[in-house]
Amino acid sequence: MKYSVDVNSDIGNRKKVNQDALLVKHARTEKMGKVCFACLCDGMGGLSQGEVASAAFINRMGQWFQNEFPSILSREAEVSINAETEELAAYRNSKNYIYGLIQNEWEMISRQMNEGLKQYGRERGFQLGTTAAAIIFLGDEFFAMSVGDSRIYKINRKGIIQISHDHSYVQQQIDMGRMTPQEAAVSSQKNILLQCIGASDNVYPEFYKGPLEKRTSFLLCSDGLWRLLLNEEIKEYVSKKDGIKKMTELVKARGESDNISGIVIGI
Repeated sequence: MKYSVDVNSDIGNRKKVNQDALLVKHARTEKMGKVCFACLCDGMGGLSQGEVASAAFINRMGQWFQNEFPSILSREAEVSINAETEELAAYRNSKNYIYGLIQNEWEMISRQMNEGLKQYGRERGFQLGTTAAAIIFLGDEFFAMSVGDSRIYKINRKGIIQISHDHSYVQQQIDMGRMTPQEAAVSSQKNILLQCIGASDNVYPEFYKGPLEKRTSFLLCSDGLWRLLLNEEIKEYVSKKDGIKKMTELVKARGESDNISGIVIGI
């Protein structure tokens, strides 16, 4: 599988610090071929040192891809050889087994980082936190995770789909039928998060998986990018050269005050 990557992060119109952080890594594996991994974090601007939280989570996920992900593939091969039955061997040789291992490790990292960042803040007398959106492409499938309101979109000729689900107060109200998306967009409570790594009592990441199709793009972005864009606009710009930069300039012209970051991975 071949991948194209477009990445951009902008401090925005008003912020003094860019609290977003992002990462894209590639690796070639014996069994899965070329693997692509991306992660994007949005440090909480309403809290202190959001850039510390986002950078810390990005660094930890980068370490995972470099050090722990290879052991997942080798562990999967080892247990397949030692499996007691052919059925068990087939399961342990499947992507679902690998996804289960990845999910366990991403959940563990999210919860450990949540506790670690809370402790870091307590020791210094302030609170910090970050959202997270991560995706990995294995063979002909993707596996993804989100915490907070950084989003993951899937875009192809069929249209644009938001894969992730916002962990925000306004999204909760939409889900309960108490608010429309139009009302949520202008609500004074639109920035309230129900989950945030480093500032939540507990963190419960959501996970998603699905097939990869040719001529499909995936967008990971902070709310500074998606908030003032229509889905049709995202679909249009994702396919353009330097599409992230073009979308960034568009939302800045519309008055976006937050940091603006995005990663586009094309298949």
